[in-house]
Amino acid sequence: MRKAQLPWMSFIILALFVLFAAIMLKLFLFTLVEVVINIFILYFLFLRIWTELTKYKRGEIYAMGAIAALIIFLIVGNFLPVWSVTTIALITLVLVHLYLLVPR
Repeated sequence: MRKAQLPWMSFIILALFVLFAAIMLKLFLFTLVEVVINIFILYFLFLRIWTELTKYKRGEIYAMGAIAALIIFLIVGNFLPVWSVTTIALITLVLVHLYLLVPR
């Protein structure tokens, strides 16, 4: 092999690698974005729920809210463009805060 052939082969291999990376990015970009968004949503929701469970001792309210959210989720279905766990966590948080807003 002559020395002049090596850079051209390297550029061809590099171009094929960049093409492969672009194809993989195109195929999996939506999935990666969806996973990142759901992880951020779940992290902040569970951080809020953990704070309320430990600081305000609202475990019973959250248990009832989670059961009600699961029933709503099973009846209505996944109406948000997120994971099922994220939808149930959002419904739970909304139901608990609606319950806390009701005057006693």
